[in-house]
Amino acid sequence: MKKATLFLALFIFSQTIFAQAPDWAVKEHEYQYTMTFIAKLNVNGKQLIRPNDKVAAFVGNICRGVSGVTYVASEKNYYAFITAFANQQGESLTFKLYDSSTGKITTVDKQIVFVVNAHKGNLFQSYSIAQPTLNYQADILSFNFFGINNSSSVIDNGAVKVNIAAGHPITGLKPVFTLSKGATLFKNRIIQKSGEVTEDFSSSITYDVLSEDESTLHTYKISVTQAATPTLFYKKDAVCYAGGAIKIVSQQEGASVRITSNGKTVATKQISNGEALFLNLDSGSYVATVGNEWKRINIHLKVK
Repeated sequence: MKKATLFLALFIFSQTIFAQAPDWAVKEHEYQYTMTFIAKLNVNGKQLIRPNDKVAAFVGNICRGVSGVTYVASEKNYYAFITAFANQQGESLTFKLYDSSTGKITTVDKQIVFVVNAHKGNLFQSYSIAQPTLNYQADILSFNFFGINNSSSVIDNGAVKVNIAAGHPITGLKPVFTLSKGATLFKNRIIQKSGEVTEDFSSSITYDVLSEDESTLHTYKISVTQAATPTLFYKKDAVCYAGGAIKIVSQQEGASVRITSNGKTVATKQISNGEALFLNLDSGSYVATVGNEWKRINIHLKVK
């Protein structure tokens, strides 16, 4: 009896949730133009992948397009294939999402202008319909190698230059990296996980970074060089009464040291008695370069 009662309660609950599903529909015969989307749906950071999840496009309160989600085996992911309808160019499309697991309808802040015969998104870089909006940044924030502590790296304009000691085999390095929030790193369209894949860096390797909302794709070229005895880089933060300092210790006696900020040279010196010292530096981000070795150094202003 208890089992029957429980089953009945679950059945009524499921029917209640199902009954809340919106009856979005489009009178396609009333429109002559279309705009299409391949999209991923997301509510509160959760991708919508259930059979009854839906998205609808609207102009005002009139439904102009509706789609569920479809699993694409080749991508191992779920997509909404949306066709929006209109009779004129330039109308503003808005979106609503239905999460069948909660029975809630969410209005999306993002809007887009209807363009006749336009198409947005593909299976690799889909159009994002999400509330709240996902992150659009696609940057490598740091890049080094697992198990190698004495390395230096510079990331600038799509190029990542890493210098490591000569004792490490350059043909078997395991990248360790951080990216913009929610972004994904790819090599030849295959997802790369930090600290998991060993690569041969005897020649440069190209990676792509795709933003969380998949609207931005940045390409990075990673180059690795080796130094017999790595240069050491030190810094001292600025305070209200004195500027910051950068000290470079190197066996490259007489070598030129260049300090740059925002791509502009701030100062140059030569290694003398094994070191070069730069004083009275303002707070900010600098790159110190000695031969093939680089280090990004951030000088902060300490307030006492």
